[in-house]
Amino acid sequence: MSLSVSIINKPNVVVAKNENLKFTSSMKNKTSDEQLILKYSKGDMDAFEVLYVRHKDSLLRYCLRQFTSRAVAEECFQEIWMKVIKNRTKYQPKALFTTYLYRIATNHVIDVYRKEKKRHFDCEFEEDFLPNDADKVSQSGLSEEQKIVNRELRKQIASLPFEQRNTLLLKLDNGLSLEDISQIMGCGKETVKSRLRYATNKLKELLSDSLGARQI
Repeated sequence: MSLSVSIINKPNVVVAKNENLKFTSSMKNKTSDEQLILKYSKGDMDAFEVLYVRHKDSLLRYCLRQFTSRAVAEECFQEIWMKVIKNRTKYQPKALFTTYLYRIATNHVIDVYRKEKKRHFDCEFEEDFLPNDADKVSQSGLSEEQKIVNRELRKQIASLPFEQRNTLLLKLDNGLSLEDISQIMGCGKETVKSRLRYATNKLKELLSDSLGARQI
């Protein structure tokens, strides 16, 4: 059984791909994330490819909105997937794969913050920040005024304390439940609710100041 190394999309994540295992379109749609990671843990490389394609856009968007530097965000994105690959045999089907993935992502983001702080990371918002494909699609058809509001919103989200920002992104961008977020963040559901409330109120205040009390 021959194996080859393939590069899956961009940013680059290198995985070993089993050329003799092929998923049909029906299999891709019906197989759950949890089944896929268990298949991958037993050596099914195609299962990882399907899993990666399902989650790469949302995870990249999550990383891009955590950092003001696109380069740092993309490096973080790749490192998170490498941790998933390295720890594939440790996954236990007690939690959803999405919860498992974003627990790894959250912990890694915290580690990157610490490293960047030590290197005196420049925290100013980059004017040449380029949105990913998902952001481009979401902004298609919007007026210039709406695009300005969206850009300012992203900037202000980046200014929130980590716990509030991370909770907000997990809820809004990834649609995770309060229970899922509480497992990822290691806190109670009431704490999650509180962080969401504080984050929302703070964003309204910041946007009101920066955009001249526009309706949000």
